[in-house]
Amino acid sequence: MPELTQAMVESLYDKFAPLIGLRIHWLSLPEPALPGFEPSQIAVIINTLLDAALPQIELLATNPDNLAKLTHLGLQKAPQEIGNRESYPDYIHTSGYRVELKGLFVDNPALDLKRPPTRREPSARLKENITLANVVPDRDVLMLAAVQLQEFTGLCYPVIVDIGLFPMIACIRARDARLLESGGRWKDGVPQVIKNTSQARYNAGETLTDSDYQKDTNFGKLKRIPYPPLQAFMQKHHTI
Repeated sequence: MPELTQAMVESLYDKFAPLIGLRIHWLSLPEPALPGFEPSQIAVIINTLLDAALPQIELLATNPDNLAKLTHLGLQKAPQEIGNRESYPDYIHTSGYRVELKGLFVDNPALDLKRPPTRREPSARLKENITLANVVPDRDVLMLAAVQLQEFTGLCYPVIVDIGLFPMIACIRARDARLLESGGRWKDGVPQVIKNTSQARYNAGETLTDSDYQKDTNFGKLKRIPYPPLQAFMQKHHTI
């Protein structure tokens, strides 16, 4: 089966470019309230809002020009099984492409958020429910929406500052290869890594048992998927 290349996916960029610069008016925070929030808390709120807003994005247009562009964005929610919150993919595009959306929160150093001593890893990930078996190689696209909180006359709103598009098949292959190359494995559909206490035995070439493995709680985090175009996008926005 033919597969999407990065160059092919980038040709879709113009279709989604109207999203860049869009201010999401459905959420606002007074600037004086920001010291009570960590960036990671804001990221969860914004990403949840973005997922709900994108299929009806035309309602967020701030002027007639944006309305004309966004009305023809061409995204609609993909059919999902009732009660299945983790169904894949998120959206179907009018072009036939299937789109999985992940929000990438971009910190705004100009805002006085409650920042922890060390930067926290972005939580967005490609979970184990997305596998090579349910990815359509020539149609599935990962879309990262880089969102930043920005201040407008005392109120702070999420603003989409960039869009990144990547072939899902390439991302999933890189994700899975990293697991196996580190000595990890799949067990009953669950990604597992070698326990720290068993690492020396693995390095010595000893045979491991089930007790030497544990669930990979970091599996699929975008920062850990070694697909160069994806990592370049995250580096561009200082999220790694």
